[in-house]
Amino acid sequence: MVMMMALALAPAGPGFAAEKCLTGARETTGAEVIDSRTVAADGKLFYLVGIETFGLLLPDPEGAKAAEVALQRRLQALVAGGAVQIRVVDDRPDRYGRLPALIGREGRALVQETSAREGLAIAFAGGKRVPCFDAILAAEDEARRTHRGYWAGLSLPWARPEALRPYVGRFAIFEGKVISVGNRRARTYLNFGGLWSEDVTVEIDAKHRDALGGEAALAGLAGRPVRIRGFVEERSGPVVVVTSPNQLEILAEAAANRGSMP
Repeated sequence: MVMMMALALAPAGPGFAAEKCLTGARETTGAEVIDSRTVAADGKLFYLVGIETFGLLLPDPEGAKAAEVALQRRLQALVAGGAVQIRVVDDRPDRYGRLPALIGREGRALVQETSAREGLAIAFAGGKRVPCFDAILAAEDEARRTHRGYWAGLSLPWARPEALRPYVGRFAIFEGKVISVGNRRARTYLNFGGLWSEDVTVEIDAKHRDALGGEAALAGLAGRPVRIRGFVEERSGPVVVVTSPNQLEILAEAAANRGSMP
């Protein structure tokens, strides 16, 4: 079982999102997939909130591009023909004029959930908690456990400096046990080793602490296994800056994967 920070929900199965997550969505026909993240419908642009192409995890530019193409083709198959439901989750468009949206077909899972379950997309979002993000996370986890799509032969790196240094300057999803938590006035540190100046660290600015449960909840992560997703920096040891609750999962002990991605 995977628990999200500040809100524990049971993992969703196929079709959960279509039934529970598209309440209030508007139905439209003739939707067109523009690229691996963008759908056009009714004269507007929408981006598929809650996922990124699997290429974000791949070091090879050609492999990353192929992953984008694979996701775009799958989205075209999911969206093309018939009606789709679009639920806009924020009325503020991004810099490209796209509205963040959950998209589904009647009686089916979210497009985001399906692409993550097939190992063609990964769960990722910044900012506020994305509605039904738990369903996308559960779908991604299923794909990873069953080695579907781009997860074939891959597992998550553990929170060790030697495992994460290849990801410096890149996006990573990794797991580890929080050894200690330092709540300071300006920020909170989640330490994954005894030598904070060299080991893996997650940094949370004070202005984002409340979205992650507050100082007390963060302090309670000491000794807990977690899964983190974000961009890795090098500061005398790998560091990931977490700004959103969508970047941190609390894992049950049995769920932690101590494997290492090649």
